[in-house]
Amino acid sequence: MLQRLAFVLPVALFCACSGKGPDPFTDDVPTKGHVLILADEGIRPLMERQEEVFESIYTKAVLDIRYLPAAELLKAMMNDTVRCTFASLQTGGEQETWLRSKQRVARPVPICTDGIAVIANKGRGLKAMSILQLRTLLRAGNAWPTWAVLDSTSTDRVALVFDREGSGVMRSLADSLFPGETVSMNGLTAGGAEGVVARVSADPNSIGLLPFSAFSDLDTPAMRLMREQVDLVPISAGTDLSLALLPSQSTLADGHYPLRRTLYAILTEPKSGLGTGFVSFVAGHKGQRIILKQGLAPQHVPAREVEIVNE
Repeated sequence: MLQRLAFVLPVALFCACSGKGPDPFTDDVPTKGHVLILADEGIRPLMERQEEVFESIYTKAVLDIRYLPAAELLKAMMNDTVRCTFASLQTGGEQETWLRSKQRVARPVPICTDGIAVIANKGRGLKAMSILQLRTLLRAGNAWPTWAVLDSTSTDRVALVFDREGSGVMRSLADSLFPGETVSMNGLTAGGAEGVVARVSADPNSIGLLPFSAFSDLDTPAMRLMREQVDLVPISAGTDLSLALLPSQSTLADGHYPLRRTLYAILTEPKSGLGTGFVSFVAGHKGQRIILKQGLAPQHVPAREVEIVNE
């Protein structure tokens, strides 16, 4: 059954693991120790790869990355043990007030550009969609939206499917398509990106919205399988659907894909510790190469070194 999802930031309490261990504020350095990090669960594949490579290089470093919906991250950040957060959002007034009370500041570091992918059932034959059409479908009204918004020959209801309530996708869409508004959006949730793909592949009346990073790396079999089950829908910034574009590394990098978002690392640790070391890694040469490999647009394109050998 369809339900309306109001994008409201819920009060969420973040509980850190208790127990004895290193003091996170005194016993770590940029390449050694233990650090608690928060990340938007929608970018988990990217963060897991960054963590894997970082810990393989710095064997005395332990990254404890907790994945949460975007709506819970801002509240969870207000915990003394949290030192950095990876998400498509930045701190607001409440977080800034809390940080000042702790004599700390938030330092946002852009790391890459991700996008919001729109997917449809392969049997539906949806060729393109405009931003205006997407806004019309998303805005909750007195009646559920129908395919008449996209196809005048059909009056079937459209089921918009999100990865989770309060997800980074919902937050990004609310901020970019309805700036300054308190908006309730039509939709239902499917328990993650895989759930969105499964629902859309089984229901021709569904349209899914999920992070492009969930299946941007086609060298990964699981991501390639997700992409093969559905149609990726081109999006037009204007009303001319012939100008609609698919999300890709190039359209994210050149800014032409309209549903793009910047991912940030937000540092709040009061010293140069392991959080700073990990953010420097992600924003540096090796981390940016990982982002490039994932099919996203890195903040800084790594240089390619070519050696010419004269024989």
